[in-house]
Amino acid sequence: MAAREPRRLTLQEFVAEDKPPAVKVGRHFNGGAFMDCHCRIFAETGIWIEELVPVFQKLDAHLAAANAKTVRELSPKLA
Repeated sequence: MAAREPRRLTLQEFVAEDKPPAVKVGRHFNGGAFMDCHCRIFAETGIWIEELVPVFQKLDAHLAAANAKTVRELSPKLA
């Protein structure tokens, strides 16, 4: 992977871009957290969208809470 110049874009700037960035999605991409995905995309493309950080953090928090709840419901003796 060639080094890319980091770019901080707003969500509006990203949407307005003519050509979407090329991103190689490998097996390591599947099943990660939203912020992990955001960081991996930054590493691959150099694009960082600060507006997405609180959104992804909140989604990760909900995902973590949902997983713990699911474990308790499916296996109350183990949780």
